[in-house]
Parts: sequence; C-alpha cells; structure tokens
Amino acid sequence: MERTGLTAGIAGLAADAAKLAIPPEAIHAAKRAFVDTLGVILAGRCEPAVRIMQGVLADGAEAFAWPGERRLAARDAALLNGMAGHVLDYDDVAQAGHASVVLVPAILAEAQRLDASGIAALRAYVAGFETWAELARREPDAFHLGSWHPTAVLGIVATTAALAALNRFDAARTGHALAIAASMASGVIANFGTPMKPLQAGRAAAGAVEAVRLAAAGITGAADAIEGEHGLLRAISPHGRVDIASPATPGDGHWRLVEQGLSVKRYPVCYASHRAIDATIALAEGAGLAPADVASISVTLGRAPAETLRYHHPRDGLEARFSLHHNVAAALADRAVGFAQLEDAFVRRPDVTALYPLTRMTISEAEPCPEQPGMAKFDRVIIETRDGRRLDSGPLRHARGHAACPLTDDELAAKFLDCARHGGLGQPEGLLERLWNLDREAGLRSLAA
Repeated sequence: MERTGLTAGIAGLAADAAKLAIPPEAIHAAKRAFVDTLGVILAGRCEPAVRIMQGVLADGAEAFAWPGERRLAARDAALLNGMAGHVLDYDDVAQAGHASVVLVPAILAEAQRLDASGIAALRAYVAGFETWAELARREPDAFHLGSWHPTAVLGIVATTAALAALNRFDAARTGHALAIAASMASGVIANFGTPMKPLQAGRAAAGAVEAVRLAAAGITGAADAIEGEHGLLRAISPHGRVDIASPATPGDGHWRLVEQGLSVKRYPVCYASHRAIDATIALAEGAGLAPADVASISVTLGRAPAETLRYHHPRDGLEARFSLHHNVAAALADRAVGFAQLEDAFVRRPDVTALYPLTRMTISEAEPCPEQPGMAKFDRVIIETRDGRRLDSGPLRHARGHAACPLTDDELAAKFLDCARHGGLGQPEGLLERLWNLDREAGLRSLAA
C-alpha cells in the first residue's frame, strides 16, 4: 500500500483503518497493550506528582481519569492517565520508546467522548503503533544520544494518527492533524528521573487530542511537516542521518505489532536495566549470595542505556528508576525489584547504598542491538565475591517479558491485578475482564463503571 510522502502515507493508513484487514493476532496484541497500560495507570494514580497534576485540572464531562476517579475533558483525561501510566516507568517498550502509554490514554479518552466501540479503539491502536514503527525505523541512531525524549516526540504524531482513525477523518484532514502534531512535539531526556518525564508522556497524549480537535476545526499545516527538509524527523535526528526519502509503507500487510511486538516490563524501572536485573537475581540465587559477599559488580551494556541510567547514587525512588546501581543493589538485597524496592526509605537504606559504589558500567563496543539503536546486542553481568569467586552471566540477549520471550496472558493478568491493588483498586477483576473482551464492547463511555 505504497503512498507518496511519509505524511501522506500515514494519513492514508489512518483514513483506511476501519476497513484494513488487520489480523486477529494484531487485535489481541492491542488488547494486551490496553490491559498492561490500564494496570500501570492504576498503579501510578496515587503517586505524589500525579496528585499534584490532579489539582491543576478542572472537572469536565468527556472522559474518566482513574487518578482521582473523576471526569475531565478528554484532553485532560489523556494527560492525567498518561502521566499516571508512566510515573512508575512500568509501561511497555517498543519502537524506541514507550508506545502504549501515549496511545492508550489518548484513545480511551477520545473513545469515551465519541462513545466509540472497543473494536474501533483497538483498530486505532494498531494504526497508531504502525505509524510509530514507520517513524522509528527511519532513524538509525539512538534518540537518547541526543536530547529528545522519543516517547514524547514520536508519540504525539503516532497517537494523532490513531485518533484521526478513531474520528474517521479522511486523509486530507488527517494530514493536517499530523502537521499540527509535528509542531507540538516536545520532551527532553534531561528531565528523566523527575516528574516531568511522565508528564511528557501525558502531554504527548493530550497534544494528540488537541491536534485532532484543531484539525477538525479547520486549522491546517504543511504537507511535509514530518519528513520535510525542515520537518520534525530532521529536527530530532541525533546525527542528521534520518531517512526521509524512502516510501511510506505502513499497513502494507507486514504488521510490525505482530512481527516485532511489545516488550512488557517485569520491573517498574527503566527498561535499560532489565537484562542486568534478571542476571543479578539469577546469579545471586544460584550462588546463594548475600550482599556482604559481594566485592564488585560489572555490567556491560550499550552507550545509550548507560547514559539513560544516569543516577549512580540515587536519592529517591524517582531517581532509582534510572539507576543501574540501585536496581542491581535491590536485586542483590531482596532478589526483587518491585514497588517495595523503590520506596524512598529503601533507596536510602544503608545496606543498599553501601552496594552502589561496588557497581561499575562498561560500555560495549561490540555488535549493536538490531532492534533498539544504542543498546548493545548483548549485556553481561559479572559479580566478584570477597572469597574470590567470579560469577558470570554470559551474554544476555533479552529480558524476560521482551517480545521475543513474552509474558503469557495469565502472567500479564497477574501484573494487572498487582498494579491495581497497589493503586488501591479493591476489586479490579471486573475491569480486567472487560479489557480482555474489549473487542465486544459496543461503546466505551461506560468503561469506568
């Protein structure tokens, strides 16, 4: 389904979303994305930064926000749910960012406003994901080596395509919505480890709602705002090597949601440390290690993850989410990295902080990861003990939960229930059942009930 120009190609995909032959596997993958994302929204809804944002937003009538359990304008519900979904850094990973935490909150908000069906929402998600993949494949370098937060800057464009599909826009109006989104895209990695990182994801979701509203009202933009010489992709490319010339082929039958998939997190921390956490727990359990036994921990990883994991001695749970040193220490101390290990008190515990100086990061100069630019193809953990042992994980290709070794539906459901209870939802089973049957929902306005 080749179309001329990237913006035009994406616009055509969104306009055709209702009639595309999307395979059942893609619909099920989208359903899993809704389950996981709603779970992490519920887990994060009571976090301090989310509570602050609740107080900034006025009541509305269009869509439900799980933080505060109140109705808001669709734009504000997308913002607040998106922020809650990213505040714990527990949401899924795909295509150089966190795809679902921008797509799902915006789609849910707009679907409630429209009272769109569940299958329409799922189709919109697929269109948005394929758009995101089309944008991401064109950049050979890691966005994290520049300054831009890819979740935010790619997310607003991809989610605008999804919402245009949900609103049944034609290709021309969708093109204008995409151009508007290109000018609204923003987010910097300097804010990682602060409340602004999750707010950037929420703002991308809200910005997509706004871009679609403005296009519906008649605001127009450039036909090449994404791929043009002075367009978005050129602006955010770390080294200017972005491909803006190749044909746009989203929705051409090769569904990247199926072929490449989503990586679901087992730990509520930056995904760059998940391989090391898996390895550290396995080595510690296999050797019966106590933290006092450890003389040093060496983690070999890619340059972009090393720069993202920027807090070598974190001061609180927010910084700890972007600290390899903390996550390895928690894995050694508790054989777990979960909600309890990210409490501020745990992060500052003397026996945990004593492990931070023992960890060093080594940048891998070997083969890069073909799926995620900037990551190494393999990570490695080596633990040396005080009694002279050397424990080696060997090369680590994928963390558990990665698209190549995915969680089962039952494991994903267990994560949802744990997240919901962490967020104070006493009886989450009914919501979970509705999400697994989202394709049968006639209208989503009542979903929050």
